[in-house]
Amino acid sequence: MFGALLFVALALFLHKLWQLKSKSGLASIPGPFLASFSNLWKIMAVYQGDMPRQNVKIHRQYGKVVRIGPNHVSFASPEALKTIYTSRPSFPKSDFYKATNPLHLGKRLSNLFSIQDVGYHAKLKRNINSLYTRSAVLDLEPQIDKTLTLFLKKMSEMTENGAATIDMSLWLHLFAFDSLGDINLNKRFGFLETGKDVRGLIANADKILHMTGLYGQSPLLQKIQLRIKDRWSRTKPNPLLLYAANQVTERLNNPTNDPDLLNSFIRLQKSDPGRVSDDEIAGALYINLMAGHDVLAITLRAILYYLSRNLAILQKMRDELADLDAQYPHTMHIPYIELAKLRYLDAVIYEALRIHANTGMILERVVPHGGANIDGYFLPAGTVVGVNAWVLHENETIFGADTEVFRPERWIEATDDKISEMKRFIFSFGDGSRKCIGQNIAMAQASKALVEFLRRFDARLENTDKEWHVHGSWVTKQTHMNMVVTRL
Repeated sequence: MFGALLFVALALFLHKLWQLKSKSGLASIPGPFLASFSNLWKIMAVYQGDMPRQNVKIHRQYGKVVRIGPNHVSFASPEALKTIYTSRPSFPKSDFYKATNPLHLGKRLSNLFSIQDVGYHAKLKRNINSLYTRSAVLDLEPQIDKTLTLFLKKMSEMTENGAATIDMSLWLHLFAFDSLGDINLNKRFGFLETGKDVRGLIANADKILHMTGLYGQSPLLQKIQLRIKDRWSRTKPNPLLLYAANQVTERLNNPTNDPDLLNSFIRLQKSDPGRVSDDEIAGALYINLMAGHDVLAITLRAILYYLSRNLAILQKMRDELADLDAQYPHTMHIPYIELAKLRYLDAVIYEALRIHANTGMILERVVPHGGANIDGYFLPAGTVVGVNAWVLHENETIFGADTEVFRPERWIEATDDKISEMKRFIFSFGDGSRKCIGQNIAMAQASKALVEFLRRFDARLENTDKEWHVHGSWVTKQTHMNMVVTRL
């Protein structure tokens, strides 16, 4: 009797597996067996902080199209990227992004990252895009210089008695967060002054990003997460969200002439009140701070890490900077407009963005009504699809045969057309209409911070035999990066 019941239970279980595996017409797409009927493969990869490597691994095993969940398909080709992220009509963002729409005083503070509605996103981006152009960033350069001066002062103080071992993974993060405070609000958070994570803002952001990345891997967990966040918004409000919203209210009630992004938003609003609301300003500043600090810190860590492991490349950087270093005394910062002309600096930054993308997961989109043909497969409407930057960035057709090697020369030796193609497929900032609006700010910050640091200091890994630690979930944060820093 027991055996018969066990047999029936097993038969029902296998039938259920077959139904789930065949769901949505995705049964013919290869991938891990676990992913064919559950989201456990994704959940475990994110939980272990290993999503980038695991995503790369399964594409090497199964090919350019891989099923990673019952209703989720990962793609590796540039053709798929174009279809998913740049086609018209646009593929909307998945429900993963609902939890990134923060709740404040009972209202959702929409931002360009979290908005799922394609029309609303296009309108808001069109309305505020002028504040993020390259020329607008030049107006914000003095704000970057203010924080950079303090960062260099701190480095000088720590090395005044000779070489010092410094946790650069921490200090680059302190600079990044404070720099964004100066740019957005003309206020630093006190990270650099104290040399630590003030009020646990970085630790709190880490928890939010990891939880959002983890809970976003299945519809059930997404619902649980929204309930948790809605409850926390009443009992344990996000301190960074609260800070950004309060700063907007304070500035509107007590205007200033500060040369920061908040005042740029307010001027835009005054010129045309319908272009951006108070809540949209608060949402924009929040996402600038929440997402921007990790993007910049991760990029700067990657550059310094790989330069310290490739001293010949570091010397080429110094050689290219020699003329500007002689022209501008160390009491001054080299203007960004001059740095933007340096080809090898540009190559180093783009190579760092390629080999260590700041996002570790697929930027999820949903196949629109009518379905879509992508890389030889028909995907029904509602299928979650996307590309992981770590997978795309090792595409040998685009970047060459040595994609596992940090080699900035690939950006120098190539033709202008090839360089344009490679830059076209750098996916660290996303692509299409959803490409990160803050890219110009991040590139200016990274260029200036790297150059001014290298003009004054030498930094070598304390232990070249030991690799850093990378937690690869939503973002790919690096730690264990002690460096011996010496004044030049």
